[in-house]
Amino acid sequence: MPRRVADLSIRARLTLFFVLSIAAVLLFTALALVALVHRSLVNGATNRVSDALAQVETRLATAPLPSTGVLTLPTTNDVVVQVTDATGRHVWAASTALGGTPPLARAVPDNAAVSGLDAVLVASPATASLRSQLSQGAVESITTSRGSALAFGFVYGTAITHSVTVLLASVAVSFPLLLVIAGTLIWFGIGLALAPVESIRRRVERIAARDLTERVPVTGGDDEIARLSRTVNEMLDRLESSSRFQQEFVSNASHELRSPLTTLLATVERARTDPSAADVPAVLDRVEREGRRLDALIEDLFWLARNDEHRIEFRRVDVDLDDLLYEEANRIRAITELTVDTSEVTPTRVVGDPATLRRMVRNVVDNAARYARRELRFSARYEDDEAVMRIADDGEGIDVTTAARYFQRFVRSDPARARTSGGTGLGLAIVADIAARHGGRARFVPVPAGSCLELRVRRDGAGRLESAR
Repeated sequence: MPRRVADLSIRARLTLFFVLSIAAVLLFTALALVALVHRSLVNGATNRVSDALAQVETRLATAPLPSTGVLTLPTTNDVVVQVTDATGRHVWAASTALGGTPPLARAVPDNAAVSGLDAVLVASPATASLRSQLSQGAVESITTSRGSALAFGFVYGTAITHSVTVLLASVAVSFPLLLVIAGTLIWFGIGLALAPVESIRRRVERIAARDLTERVPVTGGDDEIARLSRTVNEMLDRLESSSRFQQEFVSNASHELRSPLTTLLATVERARTDPSAADVPAVLDRVEREGRRLDALIEDLFWLARNDEHRIEFRRVDVDLDDLLYEEANRIRAITELTVDTSEVTPTRVVGDPATLRRMVRNVVDNAARYARRELRFSARYEDDEAVMRIADDGEGIDVTTAARYFQRFVRSDPARARTSGGTGLGLAIVADIAARHGGRARFVPVPAGSCLELRVRRDGAGRLESAR
């Protein structure tokens, strides 16, 4: 599309398109109409000439021609007739309008004509004034009392040319007027059709500038405007939820980051105020603990931000979940005094991203180890087209009916399990995202004692694994 046309408004482009389309249709109609009228006039003229020649032939067959001079014939239906001898040199009879005129035409063979002959006007000064008035010539060979003769018939006057000219003038005047009228109606019609869209645009502009809780009014029915209104409202719902979520996320992140920073600053400030009374090992231990907590929190925040923007690259390869569980079991045994039961871990392979699946398993295991008293229990198996892992601890347990909220960001369990245990409230949110990306889910399931978190992922990797770079 040319740049100048592309710069026009939708209303102007649609109007231009429809006007050009109508102009093309009108042009085709005009050409077809002129051709049809011209053909009709020509056919009518041809029939009149044929009738006139037939009448002349009938008359000369019954009435003798004078031996000398020219017989005068009547002019009927704007048709003139001239009868010459067989050689076409001498005029024997002629219509009144042709009185005293020398031979007007000569006969030439023409296989396309009914009579096998065609009339060709003779160019001579004596007939110059008449040639412009004659059209649709025809010639027939007839028999008269003076012998064989040639009867030439012509339409006299400019009836066909005049009619076609008048038609062309009418078309030239009326069709542009029709285009102007049609363009005006189309312009206003498109304006009326787009008025609700413009109203929605202005309303959305005001909503975006003031308050995302407002909505666009939805008209009745199920036409394009109504669907557009509903779609815009759904978009505003998502924007409002996203804005609220972003505000909550920033607020929670700020609060979480402020706590370890405050602890670090307060510890360093006290140590600086009275260096001699400072317990250096305790200060270093606290700084290290809060620093690690701050590092873990920043890493989780960074991962969630990249995940929300679909900038984390997910691969699709074979991953042995049982190997991941055995690795975590060995790690927990090495750094804690907890017992890890892996007797129910069976070979379980899925298609997925190894890095994120390892992160998912580690987050769950760390969460369970944080609240376990003496033991962790791991299991892995297949159920239909899913791989199911369970990580259980023997802690005090949680209420499974309300446990879904723990997979939300910055949500922890009861205050007894809050900051002293080192959690950030983001680990299980990451777990839920990774499980969903692999076509599965994460949830707490009821157990007789302690708590148990179940992870399900699809075996074939048919989840929402994607790479958004």
